[in-house]
Amino acid sequence: MEINIRKFTEADRKHLETYELNEKQQVYSSMPLEVLDDALADKDRTANVVVTGDGKVIGFFVLHKHYQHEGYDTPHEVVYVRSLSINEKYQGNGYGTTVAQNLPVYVQENFSAFDHLYLVVDGENAGAWNLYERAGFLHLATKEEGPIGKERLYYLDLNRNYVPNLRLELDDSVDRPAVRIILKMDDKEAGYIDAEIEGTTLDIKHIFVDEKHRGEGVAESAMRQFATSVRRKLDMVETATVTVKDPVYKNLFTAAGFVLVDSPGNTDRYTKLVRY
Repeated sequence: MEINIRKFTEADRKHLETYELNEKQQVYSSMPLEVLDDALADKDRTANVVVTGDGKVIGFFVLHKHYQHEGYDTPHEVVYVRSLSINEKYQGNGYGTTVAQNLPVYVQENFSAFDHLYLVVDGENAGAWNLYERAGFLHLATKEEGPIGKERLYYLDLNRNYVPNLRLELDDSVDRPAVRIILKMDDKEAGYIDAEIEGTTLDIKHIFVDEKHRGEGVAESAMRQFATSVRRKLDMVETATVTVKDPVYKNLFTAAGFVLVDSPGNTDRYTKLVRY
């Protein structure tokens, strides 16, 4: 799906004047024209549009440097994604997923001095936070009483590699309790993750990336998507685990939200909630 994410220009304003969001969506995100002029007047805010290959402006968002969302203590050198939406006329075509997957690279290219990307999602908007998790954002905290109710804070490390075209697909030919998840780039297999279901836990046994794709960040991107992919495709799984004996690989999992199992004498068993 061809899209272009770029900074707003005045020629885009006429497209935003006919932008549509239904009432429920406007609870979660501001209409572009409601926040556009404030963003243009603030040196720390950048208005951005999402444009299709044939020139339609189908999305909008603001990147806000040094922003501090009420109730969360985040570093000063951060960029927040705010007011992100897809024009209702173009929803249901996968544009939201494509935008979320391309956000990390876009921000890295345009805000190279910043290391941290954050966003806040309404806790009831499961479609949105599942979308961001598939794009590699990590859920850091849940606030029970935000401005419109429960909200979730998400984080993305801008110092890491991101593979926008990576998808995780379940191999249906493998018999349970074994599980194989295929890593695909542009519909071609780039590797796989082997695991095994043990009750409500999915234990990761092995990660393989094809030699020609090593060094591109495939394994890192796969692990950031892993929990969301498992949650959607394996209803019985509540927790993922992995045993990591080689210290070199521990950061692969801790960067994706896995934490050391709280057990006396344990030094190499990590776990992550999949369903929460």
